[in-house]
Amino acid sequence: MSPFAYYRAALLLYLATYCRLPLIRVARKAVSELRRTANLERSDRPRQLLIDISIIAANDAGTGIQRTVRSLLRELISSTPAGYVVRPVRATRKHPYVYADHYLASTTCAPLSGSETRVHVEAGDLFIGLDLASRIAPKRQRDFLAWHARGVRFSFVVYDMLPQFHPEWFTPLAVRSFKYWVTMLAIHADTLFCISATVAGEVGRLPQLSSIPRRWFHLGVDARQTTTQHDLRKTTHDSGEGARCRRDAPQILMVGTIEPRKGHRLVLEAFERLWRNDVDVSLVVVGRSGWAVAPLIAYLENHPEFGKRLQWYREADEATLSRLYKTSDGLILASEGEGFGLPIIEASNYRLPLLLRDLPIFREIASTYASYFSAVDADELAPQIQRWLTAIATRTTPDSSGIQPLSWQASALQFKALITQLADSA
Repeated sequence: MSPFAYYRAALLLYLATYCRLPLIRVARKAVSELRRTANLERSDRPRQLLIDISIIAANDAGTGIQRTVRSLLRELISSTPAGYVVRPVRATRKHPYVYADHYLASTTCAPLSGSETRVHVEAGDLFIGLDLASRIAPKRQRDFLAWHARGVRFSFVVYDMLPQFHPEWFTPLAVRSFKYWVTMLAIHADTLFCISATVAGEVGRLPQLSSIPRRWFHLGVDARQTTTQHDLRKTTHDSGEGARCRRDAPQILMVGTIEPRKGHRLVLEAFERLWRNDVDVSLVVVGRSGWAVAPLIAYLENHPEFGKRLQWYREADEATLSRLYKTSDGLILASEGEGFGLPIIEASNYRLPLLLRDLPIFREIASTYASYFSAVDADELAPQIQRWLTAIATRTTPDSSGIQPLSWQASALQFKALITQLADSA
């Protein structure tokens, strides 16, 4: 590999990140040429499976994506693809990738040997962008460029394309970061691992990504979700959180970060209409507050039913979430867009009746084992919820257990099959 080829690829990479599609294609070709002309000598050590966990290593916020990262990493470590050693890695926008030994030690009780060292790669190693590091990975393209020149292959997990197609749901910073992340994928990815067929189809709509091989797999659910008295005692409570709803009334659950697209206001306004009509039902919201929801949070916390028939769990560990699934009578998902819908899988593990917005991704996951709605206002949604509550009482809702959710072990088997395909394509 000549120095000229390297610096040419670096320049094209920089220009393509901030410019138009033709330069992206030229940059991708230059990066591929680096690997084609590289010296691919390697030692006898096992090949590395470099798993990017940059976000969760810095802060595990317990989101759906981070539950996925944590669960798949755990399964990969317990059952590593043949010929590989799993090495979690992390980076920041200002610092290069290092082995995430501190995170690994904190989660697996693995021995910790000094400070984290910079990642060293050889031909045959694979980099898997498991975490959604949309603000970090575009800043680490010099690392990726050097790794291409050593024969590393790349794949990234795509959880959704919502910032691309619905920028109004996200902050300007999130939209801009996602745009740079998509460009980074277009330049570096040998393949893309999508978490559903729906997401794979959406990825194919982008010209800069349409020629990259796309594979999809489904997420799982933790079969070990259990609730112990010890775990429940550890749960923190605040105003309105944790006060048990009356169990002579049905309890309906919403799970997910409170964001504009998630439909919390629509559902709450529909429940207000039910309460005004003397329908005795409780609504339990589980999830942290996101961006641009300050008015909604104030509305929720100052609601007359807050702490009574309206609960909000801002911080719910896995044991608390498991208990809520066990003690609830149904799950509502009113989101206007998702990449997967992990609460559907989790709720089906407890045979909870499901009322879902009629989205293609929800149909892909739940098929005929859920009830669906397409209401756009509370006046339309309230009677649909009331009919669903009647069906719950008479046990005539679709049986969500028919979804037959994957365990995380089964999900990881699908994921490892995709990794094997990537390795075999070298």
